[in-house]
Amino acid sequence: MSNILRQANALKEAKDTFGVYDEFGWYISPHQWTSVLTDSGTAVAGGVGGVLTLTNSDGTVADNDEAYVYSTVAMFQPAANKPLYAEALVSFTEANVSAANVAFGLASSVAADLIADNGAGLRASGTVVAIYKVDGETVWRCVSRNGSNVTISLSTATAGGSYQQLGIEIVDVLTASATVVFTVNGQLLIDSISGLPIKHTLPLSGIAAASLFAGGKNGSTSLETSLWDYVGCWQAR
Repeated sequence: MSNILRQANALKEAKDTFGVYDEFGWYISPHQWTSVLTDSGTAVAGGVGGVLTLTNSDGTVADNDEAYVYSTVAMFQPAANKPLYAEALVSFTEANVSAANVAFGLASSVAADLIADNGAGLRASGTVVAIYKVDGETVWRCVSRNGSNVTISLSTATAGGSYQQLGIEIVDVLTASATVVFTVNGQLLIDSISGLPIKHTLPLSGIAAASLFAGGKNGSTSLETSLWDYVGCWQAR
């Protein structure tokens, strides 16, 4: 009997799912990822295990300077029978009390001001499904947006400090809508008002394809940075 080469797990799974995952052993833009940097901010990979450091400004620090990376191809689109899961491991320490803006998730047409200025949340157009924290607050928020259809929730989970695992799952993907749930360190985020797990209904009609993104923004004249150990997203074919 001839020996048969064992198929790698990645190949076994490829027929069912597609996605992107990066431990940031190296980084260059544009390549798999593209940077959006203001005031000469930086996106630099390195360190044990691979960490992407996003620095929102150069030596001249200004309020609302920002830094993002996003998958160059907008390869994800919530659709019927195509569930999706995105995850990142991130750490940040506030340089100024409650002043950091940090966000992770999916967005169409990633560009400057994806995180709006002055703690106003995330951009009010296109596709945006994300976990984020804004200046002036200390906890994670969640957003699910398809154009003008948007749901925003304030959670009870403290943002920042040691590494936190952020998760976004788009499930129950029906013809007209999907359910979006959000986790931190494997635990469902809890709504600060209702006390119940956060669940959003996302309308799917006409939803734009999105890139996976991670980023941050200064909320004051203090320099804020964020450390991304890995990011990934997978969707059913």
